[in-house]
Amino acid sequence: MTISSDEYGNLRRLNRDVSTQLDFTASTDDTTLITSKASHKIWVQRIVVTIKTSTTASMTFEDSDATPLYVAKIPGSPGADTHWQFDFGAVGKPLTEAKNLVMNVSATGLAGHLQVEAYMRQSSTVAV
Repeated sequence: MTISSDEYGNLRRLNRDVSTQLDFTASTDDTTLITSKASHKIWVQRIVVTIKTSTTASMTFEDSDATPLYVAKIPGSPGADTHWQFDFGAVGKPLTEAKNLVMNVSATGLAGHLQVEAYMRQSSTVAV
């Protein structure tokens, strides 16, 4: 099945668009990028990162579960002025229910910009 680029936006419009972006500096440490809600899952469609200043640090994207669900990783020493794109398709990669999307850095020193395209939708019945 072929999915057009419009499908990415359509799924974010039909659900709750939780896309975000962040300019991170050499002093940026582990950061929560998207906060989930009870009985909901975050679906990550795309992560785009531009590294302007490089160090030996690596960067991972995962959920906040006690045993984190791995989403993507930029290895140590990624290089200055490099571009990293992780595309999980229009439907996206689901995180663990009610868990946040976090960016973990192995050490400070990386600087650049990141953009995450994602949506959140109810994943289980909410008790009233």
